Amino acid sequence: MSFRRAFSSKPRSAHADFYSSLLPAMIPIALLGSAMYMGLHLVQSRLAHEKFLDEANERIRALEQQVDSLQKPPSTIASTRGSSWSWF
Repeated sequence: MSFRRAFSSKPRSAHADFYSSLLPAMIPIALLGSAMYMGLHLVQSRLAHEKFLDEANERIRALEQQVDSLQKPPSTIASTRGSSWSWF
């Protein structure tokens, strides 16, 4: 008598039938869901990094403009202030 025949006479429970049919079908779904999650997470982190770089570059441009305005010759800065203080 084979090994399979020894256990075939015993009826399988409903839980065993349910899980033996459901679990193998859930494996591809779980893999696909995990792959989709990881892919979307990668896209989200890449877009967040791009946004951060854009904001940082904008801030750098603003600071460079501020440095350029502060590096103007002192005579130009004094002449603009002198005109505003002429009332006093």
